[in-house]
Amino acid sequence: SKATVSVLNWTRRDHSHTMSGKLKYYNEKLQGYRKFYQIVNTIKKIALSKFQIGIARTKTRDYTLRYSKKALNGAYAGKDEAELVKELSTMYLSIGTNRGNCGPLNSANYRYLQEVFEGEKKEAMITVIGKKPHDSVPRLFPDEYRTTLLNDDKQSKSVVWANFIAEHLDEFEFERLAIVFNRFGSAANQYHSQYNVPSWDKFIEHTLEMSQTEPAEESNYRLANALLDMDEEDVKDFYNFHRMLVILNAVSENELSEHAARIVAVEGQLTNIAQLRDEAQMLFNKTRQGAITTALIEILSAMTAMADAQKGSGITKDEFWKAESA
Repeated sequence: SKATVSVLNWTRRDHSHTMSGKLKYYNEKLQGYRKFYQIVNTIKKIALSKFQIGIARTKTRDYTLRYSKKALNGAYAGKDEAELVKELSTMYLSIGTNRGNCGPLNSANYRYLQEVFEGEKKEAMITVIGKKPHDSVPRLFPDEYRTTLLNDDKQSKSVVWANFIAEHLDEFEFERLAIVFNRFGSAANQYHSQYNVPSWDKFIEHTLEMSQTEPAEESNYRLANALLDMDEEDVKDFYNFHRMLVILNAVSENELSEHAARIVAVEGQLTNIAQLRDEAQMLFNKTRQGAITTALIEILSAMTAMADAQKGSGITKDEFWKAESA
């Protein structure tokens, strides 16, 4: 009987230890999901605040490039990218992001560049903006990659940043600047886009061609002649200013697209984390309730045994092999 009691007590202690271990495991898991949810929710709030700041500029984004389009876009209007890269030495300015968790913004640029470089090309170079493309582009395009420009993104994109990019691009010789970026459409849609900007020499060449055309409503005849009447230094300032506006527009559009894509991606993550958290909460509650039920059964069994012991078992034994009710 002592041996039997000893085995029973050992079994109960082991069962209690197992339940305690499961409770600890599920509790740690639950706390981990809660902390993870808070972190991701904070990321969403930051992205949402930056998005709300940047969304205001979309109302006037096209007006800022109205004259830039007239001055710069005519040189390559209506021409296919495969034709341009075959005829002109091109610098591709691939605008990416510093952080991930923003959908396919960076990978869309990589796929586009791969498609372009599969065909015939005169000379192609790549300058990237952002930490993420810096990690991938040198490996994917070792022959075309030239340099990386980084911004800590602690402040909104400004003319200073756009001018910094333009000055670094002037260190290379090319006939066309192709700015590859993502244009903001809505919170769920970002469109892969490209601006084509001629080099200074190509700009002057195209301006001379425009000045010799017949005046027409759709042509830039008056603009071209007005530029040619100015000093060369003033024309160069005009060109640099509008090139800077185009770069600023592209980096601002890509920044807004990044925030929008991150909000959508984080929202999906929050849904998944909440589901895992709820499952962990259910398992924790179920295990805890089982442990409480087991403890109550043990207490009631002990109380019943003690009551029976005080009253007597109610069984008498005349012989050790016989047992009769009293």
